Amino acid sequence: MLDTDTLNYLFTLRRLGIKVGLHRTEALLAKCGNPHHTVPMIHIAGTNGKGSTAAMIASILKETGRKVGLYTSPHLVKFNERIRVNGIPVEDEPIIEFLQRYRKDIDLLGSTFFETTTALTFFYFAREEVDIAVVEVGMGGRLDSSNVANPVVSVLTPIDFDHEEYLGHDLAAITREKCGILRKNVPVVVATQRDEVGDVIHESVSTLGTRAHQVTPVDDIRVTPNGTHFRMGESAFKIPLLGKHQAVNAQAAITACQVFDSAIPIKTVRRGLRKVNWPARLQRMSDDPPVYYDVAHNPHALGAVLATLGELFNDISMGSICALKKSKHAAAIGRLLKGFCTHAVTTAPGHKDFFSPDSLAHELSKWEIDAVPSDSISEALGYCSKPSFRSELWLIFGTHTIAEEVFQHFDFPFDKVEI
Repeated sequence: MLDTDTLNYLFTLRRLGIKVGLHRTEALLAKCGNPHHTVPMIHIAGTNGKGSTAAMIASILKETGRKVGLYTSPHLVKFNERIRVNGIPVEDEPIIEFLQRYRKDIDLLGSTFFETTTALTFFYFAREEVDIAVVEVGMGGRLDSSNVANPVVSVLTPIDFDHEEYLGHDLAAITREKCGILRKNVPVVVATQRDEVGDVIHESVSTLGTRAHQVTPVDDIRVTPNGTHFRMGESAFKIPLLGKHQAVNAQAAITACQVFDSAIPIKTVRRGLRKVNWPARLQRMSDDPPVYYDVAHNPHALGAVLATLGELFNDISMGSICALKKSKHAAAIGRLLKGFCTHAVTTAPGHKDFFSPDSLAHELSKWEIDAVPSDSISEALGYCSKPSFRSELWLIFGTHTIAEEVFQHFDFPFDKVEI
């Protein structure tokens, strides 16, 4: 683990909140010798599926023999997860070295946590001489810190309502912000979108003169407890991730890799997809009863998760454990859960940004869900095995923030995971 002083300093930068604009990130990177200018990048924006798509692209390109950087957020258990090379999280030493070397610059510029992390990422990728970096946008696109670098391929995953307080309160405004990653003469891969989202993307693409590669619908999707099978044209694929939505993400990943390098053999793509590992996405944590954990925190993502569980488990009673930020659509979440969940346990990680267990239970009860508040995450997780609260299936969802406690509760060896 990082030494306590360094880790504390890094996370104190969160007190600066979210600042829009790229100038602080650009200035900090200039102090570092502009490492982002030497790192080719596949840049991914969207609302849902960004991380899964990034992990799949990285796994495929790693299978070609390339040295692949992967930058995602947030982390589940350890900060180091955010920055990986060939699936291995960055060690502590490069993080400490960067922060010690550039701490005065970080403080002078007032760089935020995410701006500093982005500069650290490009610094590390340049030092490691990665062949390609796969970079997930943190929020939005146009003014996201990751947008300082020039991509060789851009990717737009499905876009829906997301961070409205920063990006706008209608889909057109949100989509324009996410289209801010597009560049003239840089191809963009576009996943299947809502019509109103597609119209804005088409407008942005036309204005820039960018070539868009529209992902066509996936054929013959079949979801099993061990993975998802699908076809693209004449080729059949399998991924270990569950759900039709993951087949859509895989389709975007395959297209992005083919646009980046059209010579990648299909058999290499297949191997890369089979090896992808992306925790906390409908991840089975226990067998008796079945317990799944997914970080879905908005209606679009939760709808995909519930549809998948409905396909895997027909007509059985389901309970849920959830923690949700106040900025999320609790009413829409409750509407989706109704008909799937007979009861729910609400909890919170203790952050002021989250609904209190009582207030979230009250919101869900409006949808005829028997909701019980729990002030402790460990106590909430204990309901999965309570005889008096028995369900045939459990879903834990709502946030990355409880991941460490979820993994500890179910004794999942997270530290052994490579992506």
